[in-house]
Amino acid sequence: MRSRFLSLSVAIALAPPGASAVGQEVETPAGVVEFVGLHRWTIPMIQDSMKVHAPGQPLGRCAAVLRALGFPSAESLYTTSPDGRSSTLVILVEPQDSALVRYRRLPTRARTSLKAWGPAYRILRTDVAAYQTSAQTFGIHAIGDSAREHLILRSFPTESAQLRSFWRFLESTRNAQTANLAEHTLLEDANVENRILAAAILGAQRGRVRAWYALVKGLRDPDERVAAAAEMGLTSLLTGAQSRIDWRPALADVRAILDGTNVLALRTTLVVLTKTQIDPTLAPALFRENGGLVMDLLGSHSPAHRDAAHEFLVRLAGKDLGLSPDNWKMWLQGVRARAI
Repeated sequence: MRSRFLSLSVAIALAPPGASAVGQEVETPAGVVEFVGLHRWTIPMIQDSMKVHAPGQPLGRCAAVLRALGFPSAESLYTTSPDGRSSTLVILVEPQDSALVRYRRLPTRARTSLKAWGPAYRILRTDVAAYQTSAQTFGIHAIGDSAREHLILRSFPTESAQLRSFWRFLESTRNAQTANLAEHTLLEDANVENRILAAAILGAQRGRVRAWYALVKGLRDPDERVAAAAEMGLTSLLTGAQSRIDWRPALADVRAILDGTNVLALRTTLVVLTKTQIDPTLAPALFRENGGLVMDLLGSHSPAHRDAAHEFLVRLAGKDLGLSPDNWKMWLQGVRARAI
């Protein structure tokens, strides 16, 4: 968890319990702290909890406290705007909605390290930053975007050799046999290192629909390191032009993420579904009654999250109803009514 300083003696923009989550934010000397997903809880309630359970800690670090208090999912995201202003976005699922958070069962049988993946293990164990960068950016390398590739290498001069090495490893895995092994490993192997590398390998399998399905399922991994690796793999696959994907076989996993399982990956999931042209007829199966976190994100002041939610909704509706969550909730009511 990363953090920002917060003074507790500040003015609070507050909605009453049970109201829309829009506008749940507080201005601080370090920037705005905004909450997405609050409906029954309020900012003062969270502040009081922090005073009791984490005295002296900034509100931006509340996610761990909230999870300890029974919030099934809570994470903090920290950003700095181009003009240097800092802000924190806390995305959460409240305790009464715990059943909506559905992680996969942790695998129980572990393999030893896989000999063919030796070069990747060495980088993962000795230079995590190089592994993360190369796993996320392999798509840039794969499509031959030399300008962006050179920019990446110049941005990480001390790790450029490791980046090139990991890219070469991923190139060597682009075959059906290794892809099948990676899918099985990500979903069935209890060895965390193996699952992390499997996610990176699947992120190199451009044109393989099953890789997308496996990575979205990987977002539900109970180990946050593996779930993060799955998101990196999806980021790699997202690079460049995309073909339409039929998401019906992965609908249960998609719905679990939209419901709040792994809130850190929610924005990436929305972008994935939009860019791969999810079928609008799936809309009734994607949302809970009030639209859930997707509607809450639409009301966020975080441009990246708000825009991801908006573009996703436009894709499903086939029209743009603007940025007002109320307009989209009316649309959703109509969609659900027609599906009954």
